[in-house]
Amino acid sequence: MPSLDGVGVQARGHTAAVDLVERKGSFSTRHPWEVARAEFFLRLLERHDLLESGGDWLDAGAGDAWFARQLRRLLPSAAKITCWDINYTPEDLEAAGGPDTEDIGFVADRPTKRFDRVLMLDVIEHVEDDVGFVAATVDDLLVEDGMVLVSVPAYPSLHSSHDRTLHHYRRYSPAGCRRLLENAGLAVLASGGLFLSLLPARIGQVLVERVRPVKSLSSGVGDWHSGRTATRVLTRALITDGRLSLLLSERGVSLPGLSYWALCRRSA
Repeated sequence: MPSLDGVGVQARGHTAAVDLVERKGSFSTRHPWEVARAEFFLRLLERHDLLESGGDWLDAGAGDAWFARQLRRLLPSAAKITCWDINYTPEDLEAAGGPDTEDIGFVADRPTKRFDRVLMLDVIEHVEDDVGFVAATVDDLLVEDGMVLVSVPAYPSLHSSHDRTLHHYRRYSPAGCRRLLENAGLAVLASGGLFLSLLPARIGQVLVERVRPVKSLSSGVGDWHSGRTATRVLTRALITDGRLSLLLSERGVSLPGLSYWALCRRSA
């Protein structure tokens, strides 16, 4: 299995995951936020030895499956990933095949099997009944002692036009998200904030919107058109942000961030 440092994250590629609501047709460069997020979570999985064992993975709310493709490159050959998204159209499913998806399946309907690993990355904020969704996923789709990785947008007070545009029902406090996961039958093994450096800009946006309300924004991470230099600089800055957050988390220090994440194991 290739190491994360040796492979890295592919930031380019038309077939390369944004939420489907953010997809703006064909694009060749991923948003720096998305690239840095992928690097962070792949490194987190590697640090916890979850890239070694392979097994069956479920990427719930997989969007265009870009993250799943990055993950697949680091897993043993026997591993399989199922990308599940209720927004997949028949056309999406027909177009999903190809040489880079041999061990990645795509389904729009709820899976009926159990998985060793489940990803819910920026998913449950899109679900009206988040408590029921997480509990049902753990009860019905996760093996005993299985692992779950969750990320959510952090801090309810930062709910803004950005969240409304992306159809977020809510943002989460770290304590509130942790409580939801534990109530669903998960034991949180590690957790923390991600993207501390983006907090000031979002706080400023929220303060401005309190004075001059905005109904929605026209863009998300699927609508990135900045130049190569700006993309490279911002990507590197956000990757550094993520590596610092991970390093401190491993030492018991949880930085705040625009996102909150938790790595969990199904409780006995």
